[in-house]
Amino acid sequence: MTKLYVGDTGTVITLDCGQDISAATARTIEVRKPDGSTTSWSASASGTNSIVFTTLAGSLDQAGSWKLQARVTLPP
Repeated sequence: MTKLYVGDTGTVITLDCGQDISAATARTIEVRKPDGSTTSWSASASGTNSIVFTTLAGSLDQAGSWKLQARVTLPP
């Protein structure tokens, strides 16, 4: 677990999906902020098993514990 701070920009967040997702047609990170509100971040592929998002200004706007979940769409 990495410690991030409100306002951090350029921080690369990587989520390992635990299986090959290289064929995914869509990749997002579903986010639950400390106040319970939710948002989605567009993610990119990183290798065959992971997705990444690089924080932008305003991405990390609250102090506290965040919950992140990878969401990918795989072809049938």
